[in-house]
Amino acid sequence: MLAQQTRGTGVGELGQVLITGSRLPLTESGLAQSVTVIDQREIQESSPARLEDIIGRVAGVYVDQAGKTGGFSSLYMRGAENSHLLVMVDGVKVNDPTTTRGSAYDLSSIDVHQVERIEILRGPASAIHGGEALSGVINIIMKKPTQPGVSGSVYGALGEDRYQKLGGSIAAGGDVVRGQLSVGRSREGSRGDDDGYLRLNTFSGSLRVTQNSSLDGELFLHRADRLSDAFPDDSGGPRLAVNREKTRRDANDTVYGVRFAAGDAKVVRLQAGASVYEREETANNAFVDPGVRFPVPAFTSDTNFRRTTLHATATRAWDFASVVVGLERQNEKGDLTSVGDFDFDGAPDTLRFGLTRRTDSVFAEGRFQVAKPVSLQIGVRRDKVEGLDTETTPHLGAVWELPNGATTLKANYGKGFKPPSFFALGFPIGGNPALRPERSKYAELTLAHRFGAAGSSIEVSVFHIDYKDLVDFDATTFSNINRGAVVVKGIEPTLKLRLADRVRTQLGFTLLDIKEKDGLQPLRNRPEKKAAASAVYDIDDRSSLFAALSYTGRFLDRSNPTGDIYLPGFTTVDTAYSMRFGNLRAKLAVDNLFDRHYEQFVGFPARDRRLRVELRADF
Repeated sequence: MLAQQTRGTGVGELGQVLITGSRLPLTESGLAQSVTVIDQREIQESSPARLEDIIGRVAGVYVDQAGKTGGFSSLYMRGAENSHLLVMVDGVKVNDPTTTRGSAYDLSSIDVHQVERIEILRGPASAIHGGEALSGVINIIMKKPTQPGVSGSVYGALGEDRYQKLGGSIAAGGDVVRGQLSVGRSREGSRGDDDGYLRLNTFSGSLRVTQNSSLDGELFLHRADRLSDAFPDDSGGPRLAVNREKTRRDANDTVYGVRFAAGDAKVVRLQAGASVYEREETANNAFVDPGVRFPVPAFTSDTNFRRTTLHATATRAWDFASVVVGLERQNEKGDLTSVGDFDFDGAPDTLRFGLTRRTDSVFAEGRFQVAKPVSLQIGVRRDKVEGLDTETTPHLGAVWELPNGATTLKANYGKGFKPPSFFALGFPIGGNPALRPERSKYAELTLAHRFGAAGSSIEVSVFHIDYKDLVDFDATTFSNINRGAVVVKGIEPTLKLRLADRVRTQLGFTLLDIKEKDGLQPLRNRPEKKAAASAVYDIDDRSSLFAALSYTGRFLDRSNPTGDIYLPGFTTVDTAYSMRFGNLRAKLAVDNLFDRHYEQFVGFPARDRRLRVELRADF
């Protein structure tokens, strides 16, 4: 279980323990890796319209979307491809390897109003999570019942651009059994205009049984139904597309499973679980005019994917060390059927592929207090992926608390890998069954210092990541290929300041140096400069004001009408004001306050200035 709860200091008190970067129960400060936690307070203060709005302010993270709404919304970690990030919902992998995007996950399928917190790990993490974690991990943790009794909330929101949200949740139970149900419905844009359309319906439920501190079990279910209309990515969008028809996608994502834990870690604590991720998508893909590149025919596609995962771990703790060992089996099955005039001869063609893959894994991890100020994290994982060679990925981390008690030095070394996606292997046009797994290797050094008022700190991370065998489409051979070496170097300073009792600020900056050393075309959608700053002013005990500034440097993109082109950098400002009246909370937010006009994809104008209002009632 990635986000466990352990017994706190008070009777019946449950405290959150972060272990996205480890299977051992460690806090954020105790981890050697670079991890950012966005908690419920930060989500509420910033009043984001979408999950992407708040994630995009994290150092090392770049989030893009093709247009104002309806387009695919993806995340790039420290210059890596969007498909190199492992995305999890409550610890369950939701990457889909049957898609054209190499298993990238669409973040717009998550309703931010149902999220409890977000854990973001920057850097390869295959030693912990296996394949997919080539560049990092994001674990989206949904709301769950934490207190006995009956509680709940309802919310509604309206805004410009036909922005609408409605939903709520209810939780009930006692000390032993607690359950929760959440539903949500949102809509944005219109099918009749050029800005795209998105409708999202979500359902979430969980049932938790806690007999005592040594026995814990949970059943959970999450479902998202997403319907969208948007111009294809390379078409040139609303501004440049020759064909004005849009691609329509209807997708259903379902996550469900069971977990339990028993025992005392000072003796042996056993954990086990089973989870299933299912995805179905039907798409009517619009024709893309060739322009200066090559045409893409109109075609329909039906995708089905299912991943079943079983895992079991045993944890043992001593005064000076803690160790976890475990086993995991993952079965994946996916198929895709596409119908279109792929030969441009006037006759429809039907292209199909169906693949299965089993992965058996064994892993071990330990944390050792080698001296009072120094601890080591050591992990290794061995994955036997069907049809591929066995992959062994290590991780070594160190945390050194300097004598002043306020400064921490962290060091990391690790490797990552990602099996080729089903689409890259099996699609009849461009598929290459001889593709090798993508691999990464990284080293990172972090200096963190706490100072001044409570909550003030500065942290600086420098890192070096080597990627090889990255899968890319080669237009010359019209096939997927493994690239040579790509090297990313970077620095990430972050600053948190409490300027006064009622004022809190954050500032983060990312500077990357990306070198493609294989002579192939440069990578797109990789801004090498990015910065974000935010401030919260607690006006009084009932109201607060939030403001955030985000800067993105220029980056390369390509489209059929233009070919390769550099898009200019842009800066946006978002604001929100919230006020509480007893159990009622009212929010007023303005996205893109100064109405900055910019594009994240060629020809796709991004979101204009937009006013939103939201009401939320808790009971």
